[in-house]
Formats: sequence, structure tokens, C-alpha cells
Amino acid sequence: MTAGSVRRHIWIAAGTAGLGLVVLVVFWRPAAAQTAGPQATGRGASDFENGRLQFHRTCAQCHGRNMVNSGTTVYDLRNFPIDQPERFIHSVINGKGDMPSFRDALSSEQVRWIWTYVSNRGTPP
Repeated sequence: MTAGSVRRHIWIAAGTAGLGLVVLVVFWRPAAAQTAGPQATGRGASDFENGRLQFHRTCAQCHGRNMVNSGTTVYDLRNFPIDQPERFIHSVINGKGDMPSFRDALSSEQVRWIWTYVSNRGTPP
């Protein structure tokens, strides 16, 4: 190996390590912050903002980030009737079709937050 190729390998290794550090800093959150309710969003956060954060922790994997999905394999929540909150809450708590029950995973307050987010079509009131 020549001195130039050694330097090149050192720069590549340093760049890779730096990129790894950036990814770690950007994506790392304590486990409690990933699953917690109001503590994760801060005091005074609106129900909508709490709902947005809870939706992205709990629902986005299937229903899409910001509720955007094709609507072919899962329900497109952007089309959910906003005059049917009881139907939404019942589906989340008890499950429906392929959707599992979230009875033991979400508090009634967290479900209400998600409904606020969904019923506003993901747009702050």
C-alpha cells in the first residue's frame, strides 16, 4: 500500500464513522420517549400535536406517514367520516379486520389524541 492509499482509507473510515455518528444522533431516542404519552410531547402540547406524534408512533407503519397510503391494503384514514368518532374509537380499541386491538397499548386519552389528528385530516386546527 502506498502512503496515498493509506490516507484515502483513513479518510473513508473517518467519513463512515462520522456518518454513523450523525445517524445515531438524529435517530436515537430513549425508549421511554418512543412509547410515552404526554411526557414525550411536552407539557401544554395540543391534542392535535399529541395525536400527530402518537399516530406516527403507533399507526403510520400501516396507515402511512401523515396518513398517506394507497388505500388498497389498509383503510385510507384521510377518508374516514369525521362525524363518526365512536366508530373510529371502537375500531382502534377492539381492532377490525386485519387491524389488531390497541386496547392494551393505548390509553383512552391517546386514542382521543389520534382521533383529533385523524379528524382534522392531519392539518392543525
